[in-house]
Amino acid sequence: MEKIKQKIEAAGWSLPPCMAPAYAYQSVAVHGEIAYVSGHVPKTESGDLHPGKVGRDITLDQARAAAELATLNALSSLGDALGGLDRVERVVKLVVFVASGEGFNEQPKVAEAASALLNVAFGVNPGHARSAVGVAELPRNSSVEVEMVAVVKT
Repeated sequence: MEKIKQKIEAAGWSLPPCMAPAYAYQSVAVHGEIAYVSGHVPKTESGDLHPGKVGRDITLDQARAAAELATLNALSSLGDALGGLDRVERVVKLVVFVASGEGFNEQPKVAEAASALLNVAFGVNPGHARSAVGVAELPRNSSVEVEMVAVVKT
């Protein structure tokens, strides 16, 4: 079994099955040693986890759970595109979009759940850069969307 997948599972998470994109784009585009991972939402086989706006429709803890699932979905796509997550040298950039209710300004606390997962999987040294962005709407009424950029081992 892959080392990265083992680390994720040892921490209590599991990678969901890779899902095909809903529209005309690639979930992961690889160019040279860089893998660009498209935005992933907290989608399950039965629907979306915790839809709505954070701070209005769902709680901070629910948004953090949604961020974890969106990150797991992104990692599943990345592993599928590369033939395994062990081909990832490191994640260099993480962007977490948070559908925010009026007055909600704790986007970094939502993004921290995604960062924590990546830090378990890939380590904190050298870690990743991150943006946490509050937005008015996300696709499918998702509360969170995660995208990332990774360096691929050659």
